[in-house]
Amino acid sequence: MPARSRVVTTPERSHLMASVRQTGTSAELAVRRIVSRLGYVYATKATDLSGTPDIVSRGGKWAIFVNGCFWHAHSGCARWRIPKRNRAFWSRKFSENRRRDRRNIELLKKKGYSVLVVWECNLEDRKKLARTIGQFLAEQKLVQVRGVSPLGLDRRSHDPTFSAVRKKEGYEYSRSGKSVRRVVYLANGRKVLTCLRVSDSELGYEDPQSSFDYAFLRKHRITRQLGHLKTVRVVDLFCGCGGLSLGAMEACNATGKSFLPVAAVDIDPAALEVYKQNFPRCRSYCRDIFGLLDGDIGSRPTRNERVFLRKIGKVNMLLAGPPCQGYSDLNNHTRRDDTRNILYERVARFIEIVRPENILIENVPAAIHGRERAVQKSIDVIERLGYRVDSGTVDLAMIGVPQKRRRHVVIASTSKTLSIREVMKRYKVADTRSAWWAIGDLEDEPRVDLFSTPSQHTRQNMRRMKYLHENGVYHLPNRLRPSCHRHGNHTYRSMYGRLQSSEPAQTITSGFGSPGQGRFIHPTRPRTTTPHEAARLQFFPDSFDFSVVEKRTSLARMIGNAAPMKLSYVFCLEFLS
Repeated sequence: MPARSRVVTTPERSHLMASVRQTGTSAELAVRRIVSRLGYVYATKATDLSGTPDIVSRGGKWAIFVNGCFWHAHSGCARWRIPKRNRAFWSRKFSENRRRDRRNIELLKKKGYSVLVVWECNLEDRKKLARTIGQFLAEQKLVQVRGVSPLGLDRRSHDPTFSAVRKKEGYEYSRSGKSVRRVVYLANGRKVLTCLRVSDSELGYEDPQSSFDYAFLRKHRITRQLGHLKTVRVVDLFCGCGGLSLGAMEACNATGKSFLPVAAVDIDPAALEVYKQNFPRCRSYCRDIFGLLDGDIGSRPTRNERVFLRKIGKVNMLLAGPPCQGYSDLNNHTRRDDTRNILYERVARFIEIVRPENILIENVPAAIHGRERAVQKSIDVIERLGYRVDSGTVDLAMIGVPQKRRRHVVIASTSKTLSIREVMKRYKVADTRSAWWAIGDLEDEPRVDLFSTPSQHTRQNMRRMKYLHENGVYHLPNRLRPSCHRHGNHTYRSMYGRLQSSEPAQTITSGFGSPGQGRFIHPTRPRTTTPHEAARLQFFPDSFDFSVVEKRTSLARMIGNAAPMKLSYVFCLEFLS
């Protein structure tokens, strides 16, 4: 008979838990060495302070906790999961640990301490951890020099008259610990609160914004907009399935306004069906944009344009994501010289004849290098119309998107002067989100439909994926690659690669279901990412409905081509607040 697993009794469990090392762990010693190399003097195990911080400076008013991922229940980390045996006990235990940790951090902050939590998994990348600790400690030194409050905020930030200093968005846990709130401060002094209930698995972050975003991604119902004071009329050109519109809608929710999409234009019928499913109040146009905007820049509106203008009426905000395939570095055929690149100028034509108050245009960074100079020509047109314009490239991982995705952005407004750099700094998250943070709970999701089912693979590709997992590596050796990818100095290192749990994912493309098109192999399973996982990495919440899509290629194309809603959220929040 097979040996039966031995049940650990309560006294034995208590003995095991008591034997867990509380101080001097290898992780703690490693962090101490980093702090020492940076030239800082510190004390250890300050028993007189809440939570007994592992590393502390009473004079500098800062503290560092070094937490083990399992015992402190690090949500989104591959090192923590609830044991299968006696799940009720462990769930209760982890919940208590998380509440205790949050309470200790809050008590320290009330005493004026700045707090950094270092997780055991952070030690996988020592260089990155050293940069994080160095930045944290440098900020504390800067606080002392400038004479600002220990929380790192100028004392004037509590005064509503100093709106330029004060952040426009903040996050906090409720007293019960059962929900997390987003607070947005408007220019008129009002506050707008958005509250999300969170389960125990969605808590565990010292940063409540992480808990809010974690819960937002797992929402199963879209928030209904009722009783808002103002309606924001939005047009989305080259809308795809609606990533930019989703971010604009959430910005409206965050500022107490009503989102009304008055027109959505795209040539992809499958993507437009998904858009209509999620934004049913919108008038959609499945046609070539030249059929709606056929006039030359600088000319009077044509008959088609006048008809289009009468249907959409006044427009408060324009969102646009012109096709990026013609500019993409993955396009080896018509890159920089593609007929689709001139579509960018149709956005400028729309602005010329409609004059929306606020504008957001996004594309790949390479768009500025197109031979047609469509981006610069469009910016010139917008500036001549009297808009205040800024443009630049942004890294979306900075604002919480769990993937390494860079986009070129043009913002313009008739009423506000905004700096892309300042906006990105204002909404920068405390820690970048890893791929596991977004998809860890989908590791063994039941395959009930197209959305939750990974692609089928050849036997050879299955062998390649199993090799990565069995050998604990993330890059496929050349000898196992296809012959076209075996050249000595090839640039295909990410192809047939495995996602790293502790890092943001590679840029999600329409090829996320193929191991040969990027680093899309699951961190812990011999398969590629599912459409559901790819959507999460693109920051589509579970409430966003893709159920009308019947073909895998269509689903992959619209998810891969979408703009993460966080991009439009932060800029629209600036426009509206």
